[in-house]
Amino acid sequence: MQIWEWSGPITIVANIAAWFILHFSISYLFTVLPDRWFDGLRLTASSKELSFYDRVLHIKRWKNRLPDGAVWIGQDFRKQRIQRRDTAYLHIYQREAHRGEWCHYVSIMPVPLFFLWNMPAIAWGMVVYALAANVPCILSLRYNRARIVRILQRREEVIPAYSGKMRKDPSMD
Repeated sequence: MQIWEWSGPITIVANIAAWFILHFSISYLFTVLPDRWFDGLRLTASSKELSFYDRVLHIKRWKNRLPDGAVWIGQDFRKQRIQRRDTAYLHIYQREAHRGEWCHYVSIMPVPLFFLWNMPAIAWGMVVYALAANVPCILSLRYNRARIVRILQRREEVIPAYSGKMRKDPSMD
């Protein structure tokens, strides 16, 4: 329901400014939230899930083209690619990808505000923008988290809980 009616140029500036402020405010908020809020979730990753990302979404073709917003907000940890294979790094990546997912989910939520000053057709365009700007990032982060979970699961399977022998972990090569 449109409450304010502005001229075209003012509406365009309002939309751009609102998205800019919302994206950067939400992103900043998520960088200062405590790590412990994002540490607890441990996904399971089945071969079917990874196959869905690969065969249906063809995620490997496009995920590296997405921008890494960490650069824009001064965050040190980059999530565009898994850069190392050591367990400590993978746990940090998993936490930061979880943080990124939630940041993108929350970035979609303010879209109803755009119905306050836009005509319905434009406001629905803002819905499309919010989904187009965030859903691919969410999918990429979930895909990378699922890959990390698989690596960590394989390490746990290879290294026995207790036995006289230690087998070599092939994922550490």
